[in-house]
Formats: sequence, structure tokens, C-alpha cells
Amino acid sequence: MVKAKEFFLFLMLFILGVFFIYIYFFIKETQEEIFVKMQKNKIEDVSFILKNIEETLVTKNSIFSEEDLVSYLSNKHNRTNYEEMIALFITPNIKYIYLLHKDPENRFRFLLDASKEDKANFYQKFDVFNQEYELVYKTLKPQIIQQQKMQNLYLTYLYPIKSSNEIIGILSVDITSNIQSEILELLKPLETFFVILIIFIFLLMLMTIMQVFHYFITRKKIFTDPLTQVYNRNYLQEITPRLNLNNYSLAMIDLDHFKVINDIYGHKAGDAILAKCSLIMKSSIRDNDILLRYGGEEFMLLLYNRDSKDNLSEIYERIRKNISSHIFTYEKHKIEMQVSIGVHEYPASEKNLNEAIKVADKMLYIAKKEGRNRIIYHKESSKTTEISNSKDIYFVKQAIEEDRVLCYYQPIYECSSGEIFKYEALVRIIDINGQIIAPMQFLPELKHTNIHYKLTKRILSLVFDKFKDSSLRVSINMNFTDLINKDIEASLIDTFSSNPSLASRVTIEVLESDEIQNSALFKEKVKLLHSYGATVSIDDFGSGYSNFKSILDIEANYLKIDGSLVKNIATNEKDFKVVKSIIAFAKESNMIAIAEFVHSSEVYDKLSELGVEYMQGYFIAKPCERLLKRSELFES
Repeated sequence: MVKAKEFFLFLMLFILGVFFIYIYFFIKETQEEIFVKMQKNKIEDVSFILKNIEETLVTKNSIFSEEDLVSYLSNKHNRTNYEEMIALFITPNIKYIYLLHKDPENRFRFLLDASKEDKANFYQKFDVFNQEYELVYKTLKPQIIQQQKMQNLYLTYLYPIKSSNEIIGILSVDITSNIQSEILELLKPLETFFVILIIFIFLLMLMTIMQVFHYFITRKKIFTDPLTQVYNRNYLQEITPRLNLNNYSLAMIDLDHFKVINDIYGHKAGDAILAKCSLIMKSSIRDNDILLRYGGEEFMLLLYNRDSKDNLSEIYERIRKNISSHIFTYEKHKIEMQVSIGVHEYPASEKNLNEAIKVADKMLYIAKKEGRNRIIYHKESSKTTEISNSKDIYFVKQAIEEDRVLCYYQPIYECSSGEIFKYEALVRIIDINGQIIAPMQFLPELKHTNIHYKLTKRILSLVFDKFKDSSLRVSINMNFTDLINKDIEASLIDTFSSNPSLASRVTIEVLESDEIQNSALFKEKVKLLHSYGATVSIDDFGSGYSNFKSILDIEANYLKIDGSLVKNIATNEKDFKVVKSIIAFAKESNMIAIAEFVHSSEVYDKLSELGVEYMQGYFIAKPCERLLKRSELFES
């Protein structure tokens, strides 16, 4: 909405502008009225004079026709007497007074001329250019000829001389006055003032309109996601206070396997698909519905429930079908997309919008867990309760948002020196009851999801903040997909560039698994980390099929032996031999072997027998929220 002060300012300027325009035209109108009254007064004065001349000339001399008038005035003595009499009425404002007669050929001729200069001769022809002379004869009434010199009062007044109700002549008087120009001169500054004032007000109005226009443009930028051109979360915050949830159904929509698109085709392809999907969704809903990008590949949809007859489920299904049936193309690649949708049909039943979003988010998780490309509606069922109590995507998402993610640290022991070589950061989550939740209860559900990357970024932030000003070393676990994620890579580069000391004390532990299909890309990322002074460890080596050549090509610094082999080394001969082979392979490859899951003195002794220099496990120390000291090791 337009800010109240801008609207009020525009309204006040508009009213002032209209008021001053009214004043301006009122002045002009008043000016015209003054001139009309002046003209009327002048004519009344002149009419009185001319009436007296008419009575003196016609009545006194018993003139009854035009012939009588012409005959009487053809006498020079009579003409001279009347011209001298008429001349007495000539003033600076009355320039000329003359008597005209219309001859049988309809030509006007002078009978009297009271002028002192440029005097016309008796019966001299008078050229007529105005129709008012003829109108006098037609109407038997006086006529006024308004001359072109408008800045002064300048007119000709035609007064009919009548006898027996017939016109026998016309007295013509030229009236002039400079009082009109004087009034104009007096009013001109006032008119100029109002003109300038009106221009100034309308300029202010134009500036206000431009400001309002700029406000709308800025508002659009603030409330619109630049990539998808749908509303963003800023808009959600804007409308939440006045949003009536009774009128809406709420849905959370997520693009299935979207991260795979980014990993395979790149972020430009992902952006193109996001933009196209938003267009498909917008074309599938109605004008009163609200679609916004909630984050990453997740959208939020508020469907307006016009009345109870609306079948909103058809709209959700239309969105799902329209996206799944569309073939997306990027650089000649054909890509198929699907969406999972979680719906809360009655969001008003929750305490607020945030609680309703949480419920819809849980439904979205169920849709993903049950195979994706489907719509799940919120119902008060045991299934919903089960999901809300499990450690799922939503559980982690909420923990990140509420800052309930933390790290425990387990020492890695250096046998030769008897000191702590470094610490391994291990993620934990505090649930809403204050209980510490281990990673095995929530990490498996996060695989290939956007929440997994957000969790990794949060772990990096916690660890870097804890170790940035110390001299201690730390290891951080990552999946291969974490390592190739652009956002996480940017976070690592920014931190390592600004703090080389920290970079030299950080080890990135990457799981050795069949997920590392692109060894060339893995090697490239390892070289990038090495360029900043960081080290790399292959975690859980030996847990599955191990490609020894690929490990050699990667040029990692450490090789962490999988705990499932280490924990049985004292009792299982096969595991002992496998661990022995891995240790030998590590030495030959110039990598440092680290054994984890050292849970007993027997395992510790066996590993020492094999020459393992670095170990970690419960026998040495359990993970702890604080950094343990050397004196606290081997206490269990």
C-alpha cells in the first residue's frame, strides 16, 4: 500500500492546485466583469447624451423623415451649429461623434462630423465594414462594435435616430479609455504570482507521483524473487498481519531431486528450471491465489477458498500434473521434473501462519518419504503424529532455524607424543525437550536434500567460529556432494582466504563410498583445498568397495580406517588382516592412517602392534561439547 503521508501530501497538493486555479480564473472572470460594467456605464452615459442630441435635432426641428433630416442639415449654418454643439461632448474618452445617413442606394454618408481634425465633408461616403450598421436598421436598436484593441476599452456605439418609429440616421460614437490597460497592469503581478504558484504546485505533484511510482517499483523489487518473478518471503512478512487464514488453503511445494539437476547440469540449468516451474505454477492457479518462493526449490502456495464449492484439490493436482508432464530443455538436454506437495487445508486452525507452515512442511516430508511426485493432505491421524515425533527433514530444518544445532568434539590421539593431535567435529541437535540427538537419528533422512547442505553450512560456521583464534587442529565431515556444492565451496574459500592460519589447521573428511563416481572432479576439489593450506582425509576407508587407484589419484593427506573393521580387530583375524593391509597401503601412498572406534585396550594394543600412529574412540575419549585436555584422556 502507498504510504499514508505520500497520499496525504498528494491530496493536499491537488486541492491547493485546484484552489489556486479557481482563484486564477476567478480573477480573470472578475476582470471581465469589471470591463463589462465599465463598458455598460460608458454606454449609459453616452446614450444619455445621444438621446438629448436626438431630441434636440428631431423634435425641435420637426424632422419626420430621412429627407427632412438631409434637407435640414444640407444647410451649412444648421450643420455648423449642431457640429459645434456635438463637439462639446467630445472628451479624451469620446474621440469621434458623427451622424450617418443611408442613401437610396444603401450607401452610408456623413451628415454631421464633430471632429476637429480629419473632418469629413457633408454627404461624403462612409465605408462600412461591420454588419452592426445594418443591424441597427433591422433591429431598430443600438449596436456595439468591439474593436480589436483589447488591452484598452475601445468600441463604437451606434445609436439610431428615429422618427415615427423609423430610423432616419445613426449617431456613431467612438469610445476609448486606458483604464482597462491600467487595471490589467495592476492585476498582472497577481496573475503571474498565481501562475507561478500553480506551476510550482503541479511540479510538487509530479514529484510526488514520481516518488509513489518509485515506491511501487522498489516495493516490487523488495517483494519479488528476481529469478522466478513470484513473491518472496519479504512479501509474506508484509501480508501476514492482515492475512485471514480462514480464506485460504496452504501448501508447501518442493521440486523433487532438484539438487541432482544442479550437480549434473549446473546452477544455470537449475535456475532456468526454477523459473519455468514458477511460470507453470502461476498459469495453474487463479488471480486471488498467492504463490511465493519460500527458499531454494521450495514454494509456498495460498489458495483462496472463494466458497465451499471450490475444489482446491483439483488445483493442486493440476500443478503436479502440469510440471510432471512438461519436458524441460536446457542446452539440448531434456529434463523431467516432478513436485511433492504438502497441504494444510485449514491453516486457520493453527495458532498462527508459522505453525500452519510447519504442518504443511510435515505433509511435504511425508510426500517425499512415500516416493515423491504426490500430494499429501493434513489429517489428524496417527501417521501425522508419528512424523512429528520422528527425526526427519522438518526436525532438522526447525533446529537450524531455532539455532539448536551444535557440535561435539572427539580428540584424535597421537600415540608417539601422547598428545591430542586434533579434534573431530561431530554434529548434534538439541530437541525441543533439551535432549541431545545423535546424527544417526536424523542424517540418513537428509541425503540429497537442501536441508543437508544447510546443515553442513551451519556446522562449518560453528567450527570455524570456535577454532579461528586458536592453534588447535580440527576435522570436519562432509559428503562428496557437499564438497561440490557451490555455496559450501564459496563459504570455504571465503573463510580460508581471510584466515590462512585456520585453513592450515582444518581437515575435510570425505566419505570413501560409491558416490564418488567422478574422481576427476573430486581430485580438482582436493587440489583447491590444498591450495589454501587445508588437508583432506578419506573417511571410513574399507567400508565398501575401495578403488585403490582412485584414492591414490586423489592425493589425500589422511586415510581413516572404517570403524566396523577396527572394532573387531582384536577378535576377528580377517578384519585384522584387512586393517593391516590398509595401514601398509597408507604408508606406501604417503598418507597418514587414523583408526577410529578404538573402544577397548585390546583394540588399542592391536593397533599399536600394527604401527598405527593416530587413534580415536571411546577408550581414549568420548565426544564432548567442550574441547577435552590431555589429562582427561583414558578416563573411562
